[in-house]
Amino acid sequence: MAEEEKKPSKLDGLKQNKMILFIIIGVVVLLLIILILVGILIFSGGDEPEQTGVVAQTQQSAANKGSAANPNSSLLSVGPMYPLDQFIVNLLASGGGKRYLKTSIALELSIAEMQAELDTKRDVLRDTIITILSSKTFEEVQTTKGKQKLKEEIMERLNEFLVDGRVANLFFTEFVVQ
Repeated sequence: MAEEEKKPSKLDGLKQNKMILFIIIGVVVLLLIILILVGILIFSGGDEPEQTGVVAQTQQSAANKGSAANPNSSLLSVGPMYPLDQFIVNLLASGGGKRYLKTSIALELSIAEMQAELDTKRDVLRDTIITILSSKTFEEVQTTKGKQKLKEEIMERLNEFLVDGRVANLFFTEFVVQ
């Protein structure tokens, strides 16, 4: 009888060892899968939309000149700034009722001599920015990517009618949606 009791306990021990081995292998496989997914997310560069047209040419020419005015460059050396008055516009209705956008904008200029041109074209600048802002919905401006696209669109439109230089970057110094 004593021998019969030992045999089942050996079988139970083997079953427990196999179960522990399967658990350890499962955890290792799960960790490898998580590690691979994190690596793919970190090293994938597909999140950034392709730039086309005037914006891409402008940024490429600034990079070729070694200028710090490129919007993707370090913000350690910012060019001359041109602050604009506050903007308050109605956003397009998107089923959620009326929404308002209140923002203040500062323009980084490629050269300081542009300030005189911008002073004379101040009303044109404001009109262009108001037109762009009021054509957006809440969903378009609520995300970081949406704000970045909005910056690029405003810079592209403003640079179309500037002669002396260009707007190198745009900063929202206030951005409230209600």
